[in-house]
Amino acid sequence: MSNSSVVSKIDNRNLKRRLTNTQKDNIFGMMLIIPAMLILGIVVFAPIIKGIWMSFNEYTIATMNNPTWNNFQNYKKLFESKEIFVYFKNTFIFVFFAVGTQFVIAMCIALLLNTKMKYTNVFRGLFLVSWTIPSVVVALLWSWMFQPQYGIINYILNALGLIQNANMQWVQSMKYGMVTVVIATIWKQTPYMIVMILAGLQSISKDYMEAAEIDGATKWQIFRHIMIPSIRPVLDSTVIIAIMSNFQMYTIIYNMTAGGPVNKTTTLSIAAYNKAFTEYDLGAGSAIGVLWLIVLASLTIYYNKKSDKRNNDTM
Repeated sequence: MSNSSVVSKIDNRNLKRRLTNTQKDNIFGMMLIIPAMLILGIVVFAPIIKGIWMSFNEYTIATMNNPTWNNFQNYKKLFESKEIFVYFKNTFIFVFFAVGTQFVIAMCIALLLNTKMKYTNVFRGLFLVSWTIPSVVVALLWSWMFQPQYGIINYILNALGLIQNANMQWVQSMKYGMVTVVIATIWKQTPYMIVMILAGLQSISKDYMEAAEIDGATKWQIFRHIMIPSIRPVLDSTVIIAIMSNFQMYTIIYNMTAGGPVNKTTTLSIAAYNKAFTEYDLGAGSAIGVLWLIVLASLTIYYNKKSDKRNNDTM
C-alpha cells in the first residue's frame, strides 16, 4: 500500500471524527436550547394561544367552566358599539404625544450631555432618577401634584397668573385628563431614551465631525447629515421600543385616571382590564387583546421591513 493511500485513509478517518464531533456539539446545543424553548412556550406562546381561543368563546365568570363558541360575538359587540375605535383613538393619541415629546426632549438633553460642559456625569445621574422610581409611585406623585386644592401645579400656575382658578381640576378633567397621564409618562420614561441616544452619539467618530467643520459645515448640517444617519439604528430601535412600551402602558394611567373621565383616557390596556376583571367578560377582554396584538405585530413587521430596506440601501 502506497504512502498516499495511507494518508488518504487517515484524513478520511479524521474527517469522520470531526463530523461526529460536530454532530455531538449540535445535539448538545439543542439539549441546552430545548428547556429554554419549553419555558418560552409555557410563559409566552401558551397564554397567547389561550387568549386567542378565549376571544372566540362565551367566556364569562358564569361560563368559565364550560365556555362555548359564540360566532365572533365578542368582536361584533366591540365594533357595533364602536367602543374599540374609542380605545384605539385614545391609545394612538397617548402613544403619539408621549413618544414624540420624549424623543424631542431626550434628543436635546442627550446633545447637551454629549458636550464638554462641567459636571456632565452629575447631570447624567440626576436625569436617571425618575427612571428608577416605580410607576405606581410616579402615578401617585403626579396625582398629588395635580390635586385641585393643595397641588403644587395649581399653586405655581396661579402664582404666575397663567390660570385664574386656583382649584382647577386636572386629572378628572375631560379636557386635561389625557394631558396629565402623558406628562407623568414622559417624566418617567424620558431618561431611558436619553441613555440610548447619548450612547449612540458617543459612538460617532469625532473625525467625521472635525472633517465636516474644516469643510465649513454648520452645526445644523453636521447634526442632520452626520449625527442622525450615524445613530439611525439606535433611534429606530429606541422609538419602536418606546412605542410598544406605551401601547402597553397600564400602571400610570390606571392609578391616575382609571380610564376616566367618561373613557377619555381609556386605552387598550385599560379597556382589556375593565372588560376582563371589572365586567368579568374574559372573552371580550381577550378580543381587545387580540386586536391589540395584531396592531403591534403589524407595526413590528413594518418596522423590520423598513429597517432592512434602509440597511440594503446604505450597503
